[in-house]
Amino acid sequence: MPATYTVRKAEASDIEAISAVHVQSWRETYPGIMPQQRIDGMSVESSSRHWQAVISEGFTFLVAETEGRVVGFASGGNNYEYKNCETGLGNACDCELEALYLLKEFQGRGIGKALVHRFAEIMKQEKKHTMMIWVAEKNPSTGFYEAIGGELVDRKTLVVCKVPVPVLAYRFRLGNWPV
Repeated sequence: MPATYTVRKAEASDIEAISAVHVQSWRETYPGIMPQQRIDGMSVESSSRHWQAVISEGFTFLVAETEGRVVGFASGGNNYEYKNCETGLGNACDCELEALYLLKEFQGRGIGKALVHRFAEIMKQEKKHTMMIWVAEKNPSTGFYEAIGGELVDRKTLVVCKVPVPVLAYRFRLGNWPV
């Protein structure tokens, strides 16, 4: 078990490692939650194109690294307005943590929490007051978001490969958070 980890700003040279974490995380987390067709169709190559665009567009993008290896990442920025939400409370947030992925073998060590906290600190520096995170309802990480202070405020249904996937919105008030 690695003793230390670092959370830092992602760089273009991290794209392949970020993409590998993305694909492996989906394969570890989403069977039975997301359509298998979507999971099977993922590749480091296609994921790399997506994350390169995210970095190029100036989103806040962080990686967690241990022993020189990228083991997780977080990215996001300004919030979007989503349609077909039950309450619309998620839409009222200033910013969104759009992606948080951590390899299963590194979960439970505080790394995910550190990524979320660092992202929230950056958003606070940008004068954001509320942050939201969408997560698949069946994702076992819903408990993680509640444990670190997320408040369930909304839900909607995504359609992934023609399959409805219920998702939940967790809101974080950034005033005195993270502590």
